Amino acid sequence: MEEQINKPIEEVIEHEVDKKRSKAEDYLRDPDKSKKLLDAAIKKADEKDDARGPLKDVWKSLQALFRLFQAYIHHDYTRIPWGSIVLVVVAIIYFVSPFDLIPDWIPLAGFVDDAAVIGFVLKQINNDLNNFLKWEEIKKSLDSAMDEESSN
Repeated sequence: MEEQINKPIEEVIEHEVDKKRSKAEDYLRDPDKSKKLLDAAIKKADEKDDARGPLKDVWKSLQALFRLFQAYIHHDYTRIPWGSIVLVVVAIIYFVSPFDLIPDWIPLAGFVDDAAVIGFVLKQINNDLNNFLKWEEIKKSLDSAMDEESSN
């Protein structure tokens, strides 16, 4: 029964994601637009700061998507398939947009659809995001070792 309910919901989410794909590709082809989108997302995240509560895990994942997008647009990390980075940008566009399935001005409920889209994207790009997170950890370790070496 639950599967029957989830199927239409997943179809609605997939439809919402598909509607934003070409817009995401436009952002990815324009570095200035990409930077503005990332800045808007970080600003909105700072205003909301929902690092606690029921959306805590989604919040952490969203922060990882921001870092991945930032590393991609700065050409620090580009070992991600085009389709996956497009989905990352779709999730960020959806987060930034106040006009989606449930308007963001409705307290808490306005972020439920954002969380659903982010969850959908995470499911699609799980391996690619994990690869990025591993790269990020290695980079931190190397940067730390370099800093330690230069201070000696």
